[in-house]
Amino acid sequence: MIRPVLYVDLPGIIYAINHRARSKQREYARFVCWQEPVESALPAPSIVEQLFPLRPVARTWICEDHWHILGFAQIRERPARTAWDIAYLASMAKREGGTLEDDEILAALLEYTLAMAGSHGMLRLFAKVEDEAPELELFQRSGFQRYARELTYVFDPSCKESRSSSASADPDIPSLRRWSRHHAWGIYQLYRSSTPQRVLMAELYEDCEEFARLHVGSQPSSFSFFAKGNENYICDMGVRIGAWMRLCRGRGSTPHRISLMVHPEHTDLAEPLIQFGIRRLLDADVRRIYCLVREYDAFVNTALRDSGFEQVFTKDLLVRHIALLATRQSTVPLLEQRAVYGLKGLGTVNSRQKTMR
Repeated sequence: MIRPVLYVDLPGIIYAINHRARSKQREYARFVCWQEPVESALPAPSIVEQLFPLRPVARTWICEDHWHILGFAQIRERPARTAWDIAYLASMAKREGGTLEDDEILAALLEYTLAMAGSHGMLRLFAKVEDEAPELELFQRSGFQRYARELTYVFDPSCKESRSSSASADPDIPSLRRWSRHHAWGIYQLYRSSTPQRVLMAELYEDCEEFARLHVGSQPSSFSFFAKGNENYICDMGVRIGAWMRLCRGRGSTPHRISLMVHPEHTDLAEPLIQFGIRRLLDADVRRIYCLVREYDAFVNTALRDSGFEQVFTKDLLVRHIALLATRQSTVPLLEQRAVYGLKGLGTVNSRQKTMR
């Protein structure tokens, strides 16, 4: 049986337990999708939303048998409220008397999540899965398509090579400016100029405000205590924004993070911006720095390696477009009573041909 769990971050708790168990060469759960604190691109909810979650941003479902948890899934809603991200998808490693296999549990949770997304009016469902993981086949069978790869780079200040790479003189970037709200449209155009068409079609942001809320964070008009310590910069080239960078300072055990996007005609800005970000973050607190970059941003990847970052992880970015059910004949007007349609997928998966009468 699959049922919801309200207002408890059960997947996060189990992930923390599993992380400690793995350090002792044991496994508590089998995670297919998981989200490190540094990976979250979604803005933190306000205090009011946390105390009174009338519209929950995160939803959790568990698969259980006679009060034994077999697996769980959690989604997080994007600011535009038209798409979900699968934050966690996992099956428990130790089950007594269980008759279901791990793949069956994961497939059931994935299909249930898709059904819930459709019933809540979501248009897209996104997921991140480890590159070349065997569980990718489960997502392919459910209609997910890979549209990009995301590379995780880490800068370790305790490493001698990292320190020597960041020991150059302070970079001179005369076009560097602080982010302000009227830059939202320019950053959105920067995203469109530096992103392949297949990725644009997969993510389908509605407007610049949606993109800014998801990637830049809280705006001045919606100040949040949790947004403290985050800084946004742009390089104003006059006719366009040449680059954008976000610095997120870590707290507790969470490392720092740099987010970067550079226009293809201003690739020379990548390395100076990274050097600026390293110094800015390490001046506040000496800890590791993470940077998540898409594989197609080749010159940004090169600049990170030249600045002392090392690639440690690769994830496939998946999307599932969800069709809403038309319940009234007037909802889908047709010139003929019978229509046949088909849609070629963005990746290697093609949708089945459907017939409407």
